[in-house]
Amino acid sequence: MIDLVHSARVVKKMNKMDNLKKKILQLDALNRILSELTKTTDLDCLLNKINEYAAQIVDGEAASILLFNSDKSELSFKTSLGKKSGEIKKYKVKTGEGIAGWVAKNGKGLIVNDVSTDKKWSRNFDKATDFVTRSIICVPLICDDEILGVMEAINKRNNVLFNEDDQEILNSFANQVVIAINNANKIDELNNYFRNTLEIIIMAIENKPIAHKGHYLEMARYATQIGSRLGISGKEYKDLYYASLLHDIGKVKMNMDIYAKNVLHPIIGANMLKQIKLFEDIVSIVKHHHENFDGSGYPSGLKGENIPLASRIIAAVEDYLKINYNKNIESEIENKNNIKKYFSLAGKKYDPKVLDILKSIIEV
Repeated sequence: MIDLVHSARVVKKMNKMDNLKKKILQLDALNRILSELTKTTDLDCLLNKINEYAAQIVDGEAASILLFNSDKSELSFKTSLGKKSGEIKKYKVKTGEGIAGWVAKNGKGLIVNDVSTDKKWSRNFDKATDFVTRSIICVPLICDDEILGVMEAINKRNNVLFNEDDQEILNSFANQVVIAINNANKIDELNNYFRNTLEIIIMAIENKPIAHKGHYLEMARYATQIGSRLGISGKEYKDLYYASLLHDIGKVKMNMDIYAKNVLHPIIGANMLKQIKLFEDIVSIVKHHHENFDGSGYPSGLKGENIPLASRIIAAVEDYLKINYNKNIESEIENKNNIKKYFSLAGKKYDPKVLDILKSIIEV
């Protein structure tokens, strides 16, 4: 009898230890997500991490985050984890359809440990994706009483059942999803405001005798096309875009002769942009956009790969667009000669690989 009591105590103590370990893992995962929330503005990356941690903590084979479309008629898979994640992302779930659709419609969490016995379960999804769902736990994503979508974990491992503890922790992760979406929306709004403000500034610059209307937006369009083909992406792509728009900003502050304006405006522009933290990474791009590939440019005489790639792109695009703009007032022969001379400067004034890509874009 004493042995039985002792064994029961040991089992109880082991269960407590297991629960404690699980709680520690849960708290550690949540802390990691909270840290990521303060460090990244990439919503997709963040949601993938939240999804991954959630699946691990509740010990599910797969996990997904589904968000409503604009009219809330259906849910789309924002991120999915599991063997069939690639296939699953292609499909949509109608509001009210299946367990995820029911949770999204009603705003209440559900645990279904045997989907075959639940009337809400729709087999159509499993048939379409060749996936076998045995159990599911699903919670709503709610922000200020508005349902944004759902978060779900599927198929508890080792034939164990989902329980209320799993639902509680999944709700904790769902809260982080809502915070991430809110942050992303606010950043999008700020970026939209910023882009519109920047375009107004550019239009103001173009009203000065610096460049023709539309020049800087055209610069950005060509430069980002070239940059994309050269593998520039993410933050560097945005930096290239902003630098293309603002590379001549130094001219606005100058009332000197043309030569002085040409020589000094990259430095003045760079110094102006230094004051704005958002533009700190484009300062060197603006400063060096008049360097030549052979080292004969200004202000620093940088050569070849030592010149920032974005600066080399801007230099090539700017001169091409000047020729292209002047073709309307020059004879066809003069324009052809100017284009021929321009491309002959590959390796001298311009980066050859930049000109090769520009050629393919304009189909010369």
